[in-house]
Parts: sequence; C-alpha cells; structure tokens
Amino acid sequence: MKPPGRSARHSVRSRTPLRRAVADLHVHTTHSDGSCSPGEVVRAAANVGIAALAITDHDTLSAIAVARPEADRVSVELIPGIELTAERLGREVHILGHFVDEENPDLVSTCVRLREARRERIVAMVERLEALGLHVDLNTLGRTFPRATLGRKHLADWLVKSGQVAGPREAFALYLGDDGPAHVPKPRLPWVEAIALIRGAGGVAGLAHPPYDLRSSTLRELAVAGLGAIEVAGPGIDPRCGLRWRAWADEFGLAPIAGTDFHAADRPGRWVGAVTTPEADLARLRQKSSDRVVSVHHTS
Repeated sequence: MKPPGRSARHSVRSRTPLRRAVADLHVHTTHSDGSCSPGEVVRAAANVGIAALAITDHDTLSAIAVARPEADRVSVELIPGIELTAERLGREVHILGHFVDEENPDLVSTCVRLREARRERIVAMVERLEALGLHVDLNTLGRTFPRATLGRKHLADWLVKSGQVAGPREAFALYLGDDGPAHVPKPRLPWVEAIALIRGAGGVAGLAHPPYDLRSSTLRELAVAGLGAIEVAGPGIDPRCGLRWRAWADEFGLAPIAGTDFHAADRPGRWVGAVTTPEADLARLRQKSSDRVVSVHHTS
C-alpha cells in the first residue's frame, strides 16, 4: 500500500506516524543530488513521526543551516551530517559523518576542494557528451540546480528533459554509467583522511551501504582507524548481511545505524522514514559523539 500525502513540489511521501524515538540517519537534499529541499525533507520526517533526521549530503554541509529553522519549527532533531566520497584499495567507499561541527575549518575547506573537483568533473563529462553528439548547456544546468553539487544524476536529468534520451536509465546505460563513454571518476579522499576529517570535526564516522562482500578483517581495519558506526539496514542491504554486520559492530565497538539513503520518493521503500535507526542504536551513536567531543576538547 502506498503511503498517503504528497509534497506540493516533489512528492515526498508520508506514512502512518512512527514511534517518535526512531531516526532516519541518511538523507540527501537538493544541495547534493536529492530532489527535495532541506525544508521538505524535514517536513517529511515530521509527517511520519521521525524524532531525529540526519541530512548527509555528498561532500557538502550547506543544507544543514537551511534546514535548522524548519526542524526547530516542527520539533525534529536535526543531526548535522555529511557523506564523504572516499577510496580504499582502488574501490570507492562512502563514509558518513554524524554530529559533525559544520563550521569545522578543515572539514569545510575539504568540502570546498571536493566541490571544485566535482565542477571540473562535470565540465569534463559535458565535453565528452558533446563529442558524442549530445548537447548540454552548463549555464542552464547550473541555473536548473542552483544549490546542488552537480553530478551524473543532474546530467541524466538534463538529457531527459532536453529529449536526448528516453529516461535516466538510458542516459546511464548509453553514456554516464561507470563504463560509459562520458563517465569521469568522482574525486575521492583516501579513506583514512575521510575518517580523520569527520573525527576532527567532533563527529562519528560510519561506513555507508557496505558492500555485500565486506570482510570482518576490513571492518576491523576501519575501526582501528577510527570508524565509529556501520549501516546495517537500508535500501539494497540484504537482511542477512545486516545481521552479520550488526554482530561485527558489537565485536568491534561500532554503533549500528540505518537510514533510507533518500534522494527521491521514486521507488517503494525510499521515502523519508522508510528505514529507521531504533532508539537504542541512536543512543549508542549519540554516546560515541559525546565521547568524541570530550576527546577533542582534551586534546586541543
């Protein structure tokens, strides 16, 4: 059964209100590659009874300040977050940060550097699309997504809107997929640096949507480097893997977390609040954040 309720602009779906103790700890907005504004995702969380919401845009913190007044108005706890694109042994990994200081100078400057690298990537992909006979107006693209950190999703949407492909899947299949002729790799941080940046900003670093073949030895290595949490539930995460990762979280002293990885309410199970972190796990994450703040203060 589809949940009732729609946002006026972006169809943010609502369901029967949940327990107020739960949290959605992985949500994106128009400030990276989401389809909904910071205010819209906050209102969506309030509509389904979510107590706490983490905005974790890719490589940017800009949505947090925009969302805070609306979060205060609807009494949703806003957890400052981020999702950093990183690399380990040539493989892309995403590191979540929760309870970060969004004004931390090292984290802010790194985000600026990553956004600049992403802009260079977009220009390179547009040049490749042009060489393939397609057309993308970068100025119009920027005006269409004025606050976004532009990426492949925005290019795909442009190609659809301009009638050059039938849909986003076709855009990725023909041009923008990882092996596509217009693809340019994303800028990535070394995974150790990503974890250190989040910890330096007083936050808890977490492994987002782990690969199904994650090994306990790899997770142990990440934990030794300062990882504090791991996603154990979310879209695309096999429940059997989630149970195994939860057991490893206990073994390595990590907080098990969960979230929708919300970008758009375009598929079942992907609306805000469809996957949540229960109260006990949120408390574990919060305690790790408190421990980090104490540690930072003692070493500064």
